[in-house]
Amino acid sequence: MRSLCHTRFVRCKRLATIAFSVCITGTTLVACGDPTPERDAAAFCEGLRTNRSAIVAGSIATELELSSTLEMYRQLDDLAPLAVSQEWSTLLNAIETANTVVPGDPDGIQRVAEAAYQSEAAALAIAEWAMASCDVDLGPVTTLVPHDAPEPAKPVGASS
Repeated sequence: MRSLCHTRFVRCKRLATIAFSVCITGTTLVACGDPTPERDAAAFCEGLRTNRSAIVAGSIATELELSSTLEMYRQLDDLAPLAVSQEWSTLLNAIETANTVVPGDPDGIQRVAEAAYQSEAAALAIAEWAMASCDVDLGPVTTLVPHDAPEPAKPVGASS
């Protein structure tokens, strides 16, 4: 009986040591990796303010302008507060999609058109949020499809 208890104790001790080593290794790897940027509304607003002309202009003429625009959008994507993070990711996706198009490729052009349509509502939401939260005017936002806000529902029994 004594040797059975001793054997179980040794096994449990080994398992505990292994588990502890795995936890320490995992914690060390996480701590030593690249720091994950934190979502920061103030920094996002400052990024919008600083890069407003590049965001609003929207014309990219050279490969260097494209690279710097993509980098700026990616940096802002890391900072975007939860209120607009999904919308900003949608805009970034549209720009990344446009970056993959080969001129004259009908399928690629179609993908860009779809990404552009899908990003319209996101662009409007970001422009409204930026004005309300950062006092940064990113407008006017031109859209191909009307995106008027729907009338709010009236409670049952409410009079007009």
